[in-house]
Amino acid sequence: MVDVGMALFVECKNEKQIQAGLKSRNIAISTRQVGYLAKKFIVYLALAHKESRSKLKDLLSLRGGYILHLDGTCEGDSPHLMSALDEIAQIVLDNIKIPSEKADKIIPFLRRIKDCYGIPLALVHDMGAGILAAVKEVFPGVLDYICHYHFLRDIGKDLFGIEYARIRSELRKYSIRPSLGKIVKSLEEKIETQPDLANSLDVYLKDEGQSGDVLPRVLAYILSNWILDAKSELNGYGFPFDREHLIFYKRLKTARSIVENLSAKKKKDRYIIKLNRVLGRALNDKNLKTIRGNL
Repeated sequence: MVDVGMALFVECKNEKQIQAGLKSRNIAISTRQVGYLAKKFIVYLALAHKESRSKLKDLLSLRGGYILHLDGTCEGDSPHLMSALDEIAQIVLDNIKIPSEKADKIIPFLRRIKDCYGIPLALVHDMGAGILAAVKEVFPGVLDYICHYHFLRDIGKDLFGIEYARIRSELRKYSIRPSLGKIVKSLEEKIETQPDLANSLDVYLKDEGQSGDVLPRVLAYILSNWILDAKSELNGYGFPFDREHLIFYKRLKTARSIVENLSAKKKKDRYIIKLNRVLGRALNDKNLKTIRGNL
């Protein structure tokens, strides 16, 4: 049960991957059983956490108290998952699923935290009206701070939101990603069947990208994949901290620079020409250049 829970919720494996991993250890189990064990794991974890509240309270007291950090998350119209953490020890104190972040839904949750852990030294949260009203009701007089992350996120949206939406719209207009995807798919098939291309890619990867003798078609494959992998530079904080479309545009510029520095012979390769044509769609756009400068 613990193995399944850790694999699903910590290692982010799906049920089929977990089933295959257990099978390699001679444990026969259906995906339905994997799902059941995962649910059971969550229930046991919640019960264990509930039974540990007094120990957690003692720990917080020994550390001089706790700073209550509140935050809620949701996707679309789904219920909000609100969590309460001690910002000092980075321990999750409690969480609850609520239909909305209205004060009347949050107040009982905060009262439960107060009963279990006492009054916090300070509060940290976003500027949501529901949370503001709830903490004022349950924790009057307690130092109340705005979370810098939420504060900067809101400012960033105000400063860059319009320009960022425009760069996303302009890039979509030229269908850059689908075009690069076609190049990758076509070259993947060729690399699998043509030993010279496969060997060139293998040498490039073993040399950690330092080989200057890579074949032009392999270079087109590498650059196209690299551009499409712009998300690898993100930190997972979302806009405006992460600006995927801006990074994507910068990678287009870097790829164009590499292509322009190729020899005349390599530039004549059919796939290099295709790649250069795709890059030109966006990089020759004056609007994108202007928007890029503002970001």
